[in-house]
Amino acid sequence: MESDRWLARVRHDLVKRLLWPARDRRDAGGAPAPGELVAELVDDEGAPTTAESLWAALAAEGPRGSGLARFDSALQHAVAAAAAGDVDGVLALEAAFDELASSLARSLDGSVDRSRGEEK
Repeated sequence: MESDRWLARVRHDLVKRLLWPARDRRDAGGAPAPGELVAELVDDEGAPTTAESLWAALAAEGPRGSGLARFDSALQHAVAAAAAGDVDGVLALEAAFDELASSLARSLDGSVDRSRGEEK
């Protein structure tokens, strides 16, 4: 899968859906109710799934690189933050996604087109 399309899918299917409840609570103010920040996610077939399972499926389709491990760690922290009612902890996932996108862009910029032996 093309990296731009993959990143767009990660953002839409996972990151945005995890961030929405925390953004809503931040904008409304006050403390979140128990479970309020825990996003309801669905897989490709519309079945309920967890953030971890959805990320595993997305990561399996995406590019390889060190940015994936860092994002995986950030995702685990965001899921734990959501369960604990920590709005800022969930919102930190946005910066982690931006870092993943930047890391991927850097790795692609420095890659070599092996068929022609040229740097891209």
